[in-house]
Amino acid sequence: MGVAVIKNCLVILFLLLLQLELFSSMRFFGVMPELLLASAIAAGWYGGPTSGAIVGFSSGLFYDFYLATPLGLNALTYAIVGYLLGQIAVFLSDEAEWIIRITISVAAVTVGLVLFVTFGELIAEPNLYNRNFGKILVISSLYTGLLMVPVHFLMAWAFDARRESPVGFDRRLG
Repeated sequence: MGVAVIKNCLVILFLLLLQLELFSSMRFFGVMPELLLASAIAAGWYGGPTSGAIVGFSSGLFYDFYLATPLGLNALTYAIVGYLLGQIAVFLSDEAEWIIRITISVAAVTVGLVLFVTFGELIAEPNLYNRNFGKILVISSLYTGLLMVPVHFLMAWAFDARRESPVGFDRRLG
């Protein structure tokens, strides 16, 4: 278990650096991908609901330290999305096609962004919802979807998922 924790920390820190340093300047129509939300989603796939929530909370908290939003807003959102993806993964076959995994992951990014804005509006955080929210939602979800396959590979490595078939990964731990 200790090795998995260290691997997950390395993956989260790597994705955080990519998010803050590389993709902050590589915007597509002014929108960045959500790599840390993608890590929570992939952790839910490979580690189950509890691991998805823990990785989501951790990655969201690291991201919250950087953002000007209230501390814990991303952590709460990412933990919920990671947990929900873990619950969905329990019901899917280990041999689920990659297109199904990526489609569900992109939908989860969309849900995560909507939850983030909803929670922000509930605590009266200004400027989270504006007239460009629809554009940001679509572009960020698709942009993150393009990067979802490498994030899935990173999280599969972090959880020691074994490659059992050419179509997918076994989500069970070691």
